[in-house]
Amino acid sequence: MKLKILASVAVLAPFLLAAPVKAQNPDSVRQLLESNECEGCDLRNADLFKASLYRANLRGADLSGANLYEANLLEADLSGANLANANLVNAEMYGADLDSANLRNADLSNAFLGRANLTRADLRGAKLFNANLGESYLLQANLSNADLRRSLLFRVNLSRANLSGADMSYADVRDTNLQNAILSNTRLPKAQLTGTNIDAASNVRQADLQRANLRGTNLGPGVCVITTFPDCVLNLE
Repeated sequence: MKLKILASVAVLAPFLLAAPVKAQNPDSVRQLLESNECEGCDLRNADLFKASLYRANLRGADLSGANLYEANLLEADLSGANLANANLVNAEMYGADLDSANLRNADLSNAFLGRANLTRADLRGAKLFNANLGESYLLQANLSNADLRRSLLFRVNLSRANLSGADMSYADVRDTNLQNAILSNTRLPKAQLTGTNIDAASNVRQADLQRANLRGTNLGPGVCVITTFPDCVLNLE
């Protein structure tokens, strides 16, 4: 008898493992897709693949684990929303409001976040590989251990942001404000930092700036001179 039960479990196991994770509240998904509004809704694990959510009201919604691959979230209100572990690969999020949103461990690879408001957002461990964050606001955002390789951070406000342990290799950080940001163990090899303001940033000497372009960068008094960063270039004009 035991052998028959074990055999049945073995046969069913692949089907059990392959079962998709369903949204906790399908009614909320329907409401969102029909009205473009679902403030504070339970949308955990929702399948919103390529969903059109232009200017949607998702303030305070729980979208943790949701599939938002290539979703249109232009100018959407996601302030205070929970997007932890969400799939936002290739998502269009230009001008979206993500103030105080939880994006911990979310995948935002190749996402377009130009001029998005990410003030105080939690982006710990988030994947932002090749993401476009041009002219976005990341004041006091937590980006510790985030993957920002090859990302566009042109003219971004990262004042007082936590970038400890973040990987910004080959990132374009030109004309960006990193004043008072935390750069402990931040990786910036071959990053473009031309015109960037790093004055008063914390733990700059612990950051990896190998072969970074620092021409015209405001490093504060004498940082480039007193350190041994390879290829450190300081504009003394």
